[in-house]
Amino acid sequence: MRKLLNLLAQNDFIQKERPLDTKDIIDVQKHFVRNELPFLPKMFIDFLKIYNGVKTEGGAVFGIFPDDQSLDILDTNARYNRTTNQVILGADDFAFLVYDDLQKKYLLLDRTDGLELDDFLETEFSSAIMSVLHF
Repeated sequence: MRKLLNLLAQNDFIQKERPLDTKDIIDVQKHFVRNELPFLPKMFIDFLKIYNGVKTEGGAVFGIFPDDQSLDILDTNARYNRTTNQVILGADDFAFLVYDDLQKKYLLLDRTDGLELDDFLETEFSSAIMSVLHF
């Protein structure tokens, strides 16, 4: 993840949200459980503790209660998520980046028909994030 964080830190044209407060993580995890969604993956939470949402010209990684409401993970999942084993973590114009708790993978899913476009192992977190941000 160090490479990803360095890349984000070096680019001033990327909108980066403030680091996430631990209390907010707990609140959102409880919300997801109440709504039968999986817990957020640990690597994603670690990312949010540094950048609680990121937006580039081509894509976004969502955050928890970010200043920019278009990056809100709760709102996005309430609007677009129709499963109980996946959570939407980010998006670009064509795909959602989701974490599939059953497969323990990150997936890029077509926004219109839900077809799988790509997949990333849990250990490939940075690659999944860079894919949706178009790096």
